[in-house]
Amino acid sequence: MQLMRKKMLSLFLALTTVLSLSLSACSEAPVMPEPQISKSAPQKPTVGENYYGSVNFNYLSRGQIPYGESGYGLFDNTRYEMEQYVKDLIDRCVNSQPVSGSFEEMVKEMYLQYTNTDARNEAGVDTLLYLAGMIEQCNTTDELVGVMGYLYQNCGVSSFFRPDVLPNFLDSSTNTLYLMNMNTLGNMKENFTRTDAGPESMGQYVKDTLTFIKVEPEEAKQRAKNVVRLINEIMLATMDSANMMNMTKHLKLYNKTEVQSIFSNINADNMLQAFGFGTIEQCIVYDEGQAAKINELLTQEHIREIKDYLMTCIMFEYSDVLPPAYLKDLVSLSDSTKDIDDSAKRYIANILEMEVGILYGREICNDQLISTVSTMVSQIQDSCRDLIRHCDRLSEDSKNKYLQKIDHMVVKLGYDHAWTAPFTITPAADGGTFIENVMAIKRGRKQKLIASIQQTPDRNAWEMSAIEVNATYYPMSNTFEIPAVMMSKAFINPADNEYYNLGKLGYVIGHEMSHGFDSNGFQFDDYGNYKPEWIGAEDREKYRQLMDRVITYYDNFKLLDIYNIKGEQTLSENLADLSSVQCLLHITDDPDNLRHLLEGIAAQWASLTVVSNLVMELDGEIHSPGEARTNAVVSCMDAFYKVYDIKETDKMYLAPENRIKVW
Repeated sequence: MQLMRKKMLSLFLALTTVLSLSLSACSEAPVMPEPQISKSAPQKPTVGENYYGSVNFNYLSRGQIPYGESGYGLFDNTRYEMEQYVKDLIDRCVNSQPVSGSFEEMVKEMYLQYTNTDARNEAGVDTLLYLAGMIEQCNTTDELVGVMGYLYQNCGVSSFFRPDVLPNFLDSSTNTLYLMNMNTLGNMKENFTRTDAGPESMGQYVKDTLTFIKVEPEEAKQRAKNVVRLINEIMLATMDSANMMNMTKHLKLYNKTEVQSIFSNINADNMLQAFGFGTIEQCIVYDEGQAAKINELLTQEHIREIKDYLMTCIMFEYSDVLPPAYLKDLVSLSDSTKDIDDSAKRYIANILEMEVGILYGREICNDQLISTVSTMVSQIQDSCRDLIRHCDRLSEDSKNKYLQKIDHMVVKLGYDHAWTAPFTITPAADGGTFIENVMAIKRGRKQKLIASIQQTPDRNAWEMSAIEVNATYYPMSNTFEIPAVMMSKAFINPADNEYYNLGKLGYVIGHEMSHGFDSNGFQFDDYGNYKPEWIGAEDREKYRQLMDRVITYYDNFKLLDIYNIKGEQTLSENLADLSSVQCLLHITDDPDNLRHLLEGIAAQWASLTVVSNLVMELDGEIHSPGEARTNAVVSCMDAFYKVYDIKETDKMYLAPENRIKVW
C-alpha cells in the first residue's frame, strides 16, 4: 500500500506497500451511498473479456462515488468502517474511569481538552506566536537553520531538513542518520509541477499563515507567491516517483566533510548539532539533487521566503489544534464546519495513532484470528519456497540464499505489543493545555527517534499503527507488517470461503513478502544488508531480463483502451503483484479452490474512480490501478486458463510464451 513514516519512510525504507492509496488513520470518509441501478445498465462482460469487470460487475455498474471524492473502493470502505469503530472506542474511553497512565487515560484526557473550546480559546496561541517571533528575529541563514533544529526537536516540525533514523544499509545491526526529502507541505512533485492546483492551494495556505501572524493581506499575498516560487524551484530539482523507488539512487554514505560540501552555504556541523545529531560521523542524503538546490537557495537573498516557509511548516503541523476563536476567515488552515466531537475523535486517532491503534488491535486481534492469519502466512511462504526450489532462472546458490531470506524474514501481525508512549500528558486539572500536550507528544517522539541513533535496530518493533490501512515491507530489516485493520472482515471474513479470504488478505501478505525479491529488495541479503552482488552475476542478468519484460508488458497494458501504465515507474510493485499471485495459486490445484482464490484477488481491487484521477495516478503512482492488478496479473497465470477455459479468441488471453512468471 502506499502509501509515507507518515512519513517519507513509506517511499524508501518501506518499499512499499501493497495496496491502498495513502490513507490516514482517521481522516473524514463519506458513507458509501446505496447503489442505484441505472436504467441503461451496461452488459456484464464475460470472464474472457474482462475478468476484473466480470467479478466486480455489480459493484462497478451500480455503485456511486461519494460526493467530493475522486474514487471509492474496498480500501476506502475499510478505512471508513475502522473510523467508525475507533470513534466508538474513543467514546468508551471517555465514558470510563481508566487506569492511571494507561492509553485509555491518554485518549480520554486529550479528547476532553480538545472539546473544551473555552479553555483552548483562553489558552490562546502565544506558543505559536513565540515560535514565529524566534523565526523573525533571525538575521542569517545559519541562525534560521538553528531554529529549524529547535522546531524539529521540540515541536516535531520538519522543514528543509527532515532527519530520520533507520538501519544502516551496509550493516543492518546499526542505525544511521538519513536526511530525507524536505517538507513539501503535503505536495508531491508530479502534482505540484504539472498542475495549477498544488501551487494555488499552497499559496492560499501560506497567505492564511501570514495573515494569522498579522501580516497585511496584500503583503501576505505577494509573500505567499514568493514562497511558492521557492518551493517550485526545489520541486523541479527533486527526484520523480520512479527514481524515488530506486534504491541505488539513495544508498550512499557521506562523511561530515562531504555533507559540508553539499550544504556549503551553511555550517553543516552546526546544522547536525541543532537537530540533535552532532555526534554522527556519516549519514545518507536521500536526494542529493534536492539537497543541492536547497543549499543554493539558503542565502540572505531568500531569507524572507525561508522565514515564511518555516512559519508555514509550523502551521502545517499545528493548524488542527488552533483554538476555534482564531480560525475566523482562515479556511485553508482548518475546516470550521466540522462537528467538534467528530473533529476531536479524528484528531486523537491521528496524534495518538500508535496508542489508539494498540487499543483497536487488542479488541480486533483475538487468538483465533492471529492463528488463522499466521497459518496463511506459512502457506504462502511454503508455496514461495517450493517455487524458488524449482525456479529455472536461479542457480542452486541463489535458491539457497532466497530460501534463507524467507527463513529470516520477520512477519509482524496486528500491533506492537511492546510499545510504550515516549511522552506524558499533563491533565487539565494540573494546568495542562491542549496545545502544550500536543507539543509534548511530538517532542517525545522526536527525542525517542534521536536517541535511537545509538541503539541496535529492533526487528520486532513496529513502524506502522494498527489502524493504518496499508501494509509495508522494510528491505533494510527484512521484515513486514500487517496491521490489525488489514485483518478486518473486509479482508478475512469467517463467513467467506477460506480460499476467497486467501485471495484477498493473502494477496496483501504475498505482496509484502515478495517485495523482498523485487527490483530493489533482491539487492538486500537475508538480514537487510545492501549487497547488490550477493546474487551471482549470471542470475542478476537473468533477473534484469525478466524486469525488462515486465516493464514492456505493463507499458503496453491499456486502461479504457486509451491510457498506458508506466512500466518502469511501477516495476517493483508489479513484480510483487505477479509473485504474490503466483505463490497463491501454487498453494492448491483444486479447481473450486482456485476459482475462489481468483475471485478474492479480483474482488479486493473493486474500485470506482473518475477518469481525471486515473490519469493523475498513472502519472505519479508507483502502483498500477486495481484493474491492472487483477487482469494484467491473472492473464499471466496458467491456473486462470484452466479454471475458466480461456480461449485464444478471448481478450484476456496471453500466449504461454508471453506469460510472465517471476518464479
